Amino acid sequence: MANVYIVNLKDNRANHDKNDDIKFETCMRNKIISIGWGSEKSRENPNFKAAINNLNRMKKGDLVWTKNPKNKNEIYLLRIVDDKVYDSLEYQKDCFIDDIIVARRVEKVKCFSDDKSLPARITKKDIVARHTLERVHRQFLIDATLNCAKEFKGE
Repeated sequence: MANVYIVNLKDNRANHDKNDDIKFETCMRNKIISIGWGSEKSRENPNFKAAINNLNRMKKGDLVWTKNPKNKNEIYLLRIVDDKVYDSLEYQKDCFIDDIIVARRVEKVKCFSDDKSLPARITKKDIVARHTLERVHRQFLIDATLNCAKEFKGE
């Protein structure tokens, strides 16, 4: 059974607008989800360590919710497409964008245009993570997400 995660694709670096959608759009265009603080020293940050641990736990087929930080009605359900973690220190040739430290490749399962188009019982409030990347533990959200992914498998 696939696990379900929520990722925030905000740019939280100093001197950047966290409500800008540049990081989000870059990730969607390159078919990745990513974390990164722009330097190797940032790897010592506890928040980075927690996020990287979750990226490393993800498996091919796991599902990930994310939304555009600028247009919060643009909500995506994504699927992890391989078991490789793309780390800029280990895979320099595979890095996608400056300041992207670690990434996973994804494919779009479905894009939802507003709260009303989300699968039954799921609201935007349900797919909010307090941290950069969190695994979902609420069973109703896991079940609804898995059902949604089955429904849109052909898209």
